[in-house]
Amino acid sequence: MANQMDSVHVYDTWVKGKNGKLHFDVMTTSQEKALVLAKQYLVGIGEPNAVITLKECQFCHSEPLVMFSEEQQRQFREQGGFIITMPV
Repeated sequence: MANQMDSVHVYDTWVKGKNGKLHFDVMTTSQEKALVLAKQYLVGIGEPNAVITLKECQFCHSEPLVMFSEEQQRQFREQGGFIITMPV
């Protein structure tokens, strides 16, 4: 179970995909991990050639981890973060 003091950093991410813009938030602890998770996500959705740098993936704010679902908290503990897809 997550400690109430645990927080997650939100990286607002806009990427140019094959069919237009993609918008998602990377929820993790560092810029480096945000870029790794974003690239893994893009590969997983069939966008392996999308450019992802700190220009596309920028720190926005932090949130308490307890605000997220049990599944998202599990992903955070096991994988170092998670992705939330956003409307374009």
